[in-house]
Amino acid sequence: MEDKNTFGGGQQKLDRTKKLVSVGLLITGIFVVFLGITYAFTNRALTGTKKQVINVGNLSLELQEDDNNLTIVDAFPTYDEVGMIGNAFTFRLINKTLQDTNYILKLADITSGEKLFLEDVKCGLTKDGQVTIHLLSDLQDNTINSGVILGNQTIEYALRLWIKDSVEDDARIAGKSLSFKVEIEQTSGDVDNPTPTSTPEPSGEPATDKVFASENLGENCTTYDDGVDTFLVGQCANNYIWYSGKLWRVVLKNNETGAVKMVTDNAITAIPYNSVNQPNFENSFVDQWLNQEFLPTLHHYEDYLVTNFIWDATGLNTLSVPIRPNGVTKVERTVGLLNVYEYYTTYNNSEGMAIASTGYLNNSTQWWLMTLSSSSTVWFVSDTGDYNKNNYSQNYSPAGAHSIRPSVNLKSDIRIVSGNGSISDPFKLMDDEQEIIAGVTLFSTRYSGEYVKFNNELYRIVGVEEGLTKVTAVDIPSGLGEMKFDNAEYKTSFATARIRTNIYNNYYSNLEDKAKNMVEVSKNWYFGTVFSGGNYKSSICQVVNSGISALDCEKLSNEIDVYIGLPRIGEMFTSHITRGTKINFWTLTPDSARFVRNILWYGSSSYSSSDTALAVRPSLYLKSNVVIAKDNTGDGTYEHPYEIELGA
Repeated sequence: MEDKNTFGGGQQKLDRTKKLVSVGLLITGIFVVFLGITYAFTNRALTGTKKQVINVGNLSLELQEDDNNLTIVDAFPTYDEVGMIGNAFTFRLINKTLQDTNYILKLADITSGEKLFLEDVKCGLTKDGQVTIHLLSDLQDNTINSGVILGNQTIEYALRLWIKDSVEDDARIAGKSLSFKVEIEQTSGDVDNPTPTSTPEPSGEPATDKVFASENLGENCTTYDDGVDTFLVGQCANNYIWYSGKLWRVVLKNNETGAVKMVTDNAITAIPYNSVNQPNFENSFVDQWLNQEFLPTLHHYEDYLVTNFIWDATGLNTLSVPIRPNGVTKVERTVGLLNVYEYYTTYNNSEGMAIASTGYLNNSTQWWLMTLSSSSTVWFVSDTGDYNKNNYSQNYSPAGAHSIRPSVNLKSDIRIVSGNGSISDPFKLMDDEQEIIAGVTLFSTRYSGEYVKFNNELYRIVGVEEGLTKVTAVDIPSGLGEMKFDNAEYKTSFATARIRTNIYNNYYSNLEDKAKNMVEVSKNWYFGTVFSGGNYKSSICQVVNSGISALDCEKLSNEIDVYIGLPRIGEMFTSHITRGTKINFWTLTPDSARFVRNILWYGSSSYSSSDTALAVRPSLYLKSNVVIAKDNTGDGTYEHPYEIELGA
C-alpha cells in the first residue's frame, strides 16, 4: 500500500515519455522555533491517525503522527495542476488565546548528500483553501507563509512538493535529494503575555455585532432581551448565514458568552423523533441523527461551534404558555433543536411585528422541537408556523416522522467577512472555505448541502460514499410530477418495483451525454423498512445500534447496478428544501410490506400504497473523478451552484 505521506510525481498530461527517476525528498521532522527554544518531532514508524499536538507558548501545532515523514519516490517532472492534487503533508497552526499573534512559517534545509537544485523543485502551500505555488529558489529567506493568526483562530495547511515540468535533463535529478524541517516562529511578544507589533486590524466583524446591529435589523425586525438571551424577533430578513454548505437563520445571542444560536433555514430530513411513548430528547432517534449523521458534515465544527453547549430539554405541559425552561432536564451536545420557548419568543415578543405565520422561522414545513409536551408527546411546529396552547394537534407522538431543522451555537469570536445577511447574499464566515482549483478539485471534496448544476437542473450534495458523491434533485424535474411506485399494491421493494424502470426510461435515458458520463452506474442502493416509531438507521443498517452511525454500520443486503434512485429516509435533504412547494414525493424506503414511505408537501414523512401516483426527486451517484469545471463560476450556493465536469 502506498504511504499516504509520500509525494509522487502524478500523471503527465502531455504525450511525452520521461524516464522515471527515483528522487528522495524527505521532510524528516518538524521543528518549532519559538523565542529561541526548539521543539523537535522524532521520526517514528507509526500507524493509525492519532493526533500529535505540540504546545509552545500561546501557539499550538497539531498534526497526525503518521504524517511526520514525507518522501518523493519515483518522481518525475510534473505539471502544477497535477502536483497540487498529489499527496500532501497537512498540519494546523492554532492560537490558543484571544491575542492576535504574528508568525512566520519557514522551510529549513537539512539535506545530507547531493542536493536537488532549488530552482527545479516547486512548493505548493494551501492555507485554509488559498493556494500559493513557488519555486523553492524564489522563497525569500525560505519563508513559505507569514502573517497574523487571530485570537482563537486555527489555520489549516497542506504542503506539496514536486519537480517542475520543464526539467528535461534526468542528470539534474538522478540520485539527488532534499530534506527539510518546518519552522514556526512568533516574531514578537512574550510567551505568557504576547504583545505583537504591527498587527493589522482583524478581517471581518464578530457575528454578534454584525447580525444584531440596529442598522441591520431592517423593517419589522427588532430584538427582545429576556435577561438571559437577546432574540431576533419579528419578520427579520437579514439574519441569514451561509456556513458549511447550509443556509442558517440567527435566532439569539447569549448575553453572557456572546455565542450566537442559529437554526437551518431548510428542513434537512424527516424521521420519527423516537419510539412510541419515548419523548425524551437524549439518545432519541433525532439526537442520534443530529450528532452522528449531521454533525460530521459541518466544516471544522470544533473551531466554529460551542461543542459543550448545554441544551435545556425540560418538558412543557400542553396547556401552558411557553416560558423559559427551568433547567430540570439538560443535555450537553454540539448540535440540538430549538425548544418551544425559543421558537415562540421569535414572534410572540415582536411588539406586533409578526404572528406565527409571518415569523421568520416559519418555512412552510412541519418540524420537531426539543421540548416534550407530556409523558408521551413532543412539541413541533406546523406548516403554518402555528403554536397554540389549546390545539393538541400541535404536539404529537414521537413515532411521527416530521422534519428536522438542526440548531448550533457559533462561538462569540467568529467573524463575518462578506454578505449583507439577506437570503440572496447571506453572511459568510471567516475561513469557511475549501480549496477550489477549477478543472482539478474533486467534487467529492465539497460540502454536504452545496448546490450543483447537473444536466441544467439544480441538485444538492447529500454526501460522499466510497469516493462517490451522492446528489438529489432540489425540485421535481419535468415529466416526474406523477408516477406510481408500482401499478400493483404491496410492491414495496425498490429492487423490483416498476418505478425503478420508469425513472430510467423517463429521466436517465433523456440525460445529456455529458451528464450521463458523470453518473456511476454500479452502486449499492439500500431499501430497509422504517415503520412508525422506527429508527431511521433500519433503512440502511443490518443491525441498529444507537452508538453507531448509519455511515459506519454493517449495511443491509442491497440492489446493485441501479443507475438512478430516490432519496432514503434518514438521508440528508430527504425533505422539502424550497418554500411553498405543494407536492408529495416518493422515497425508496418501505414503511411495511404494504406501504412505501413518502414525503408530504409540508416536509413530514408518511406512507402510501405502491399504486399511488406521487412525484419523484431523482437521486444519483457521481463518479469519483468528477471535478469542478474549468469554466466554473459558482460558489455552491442556491443562487450560484457549481458547474462540474468529468475529470481525467
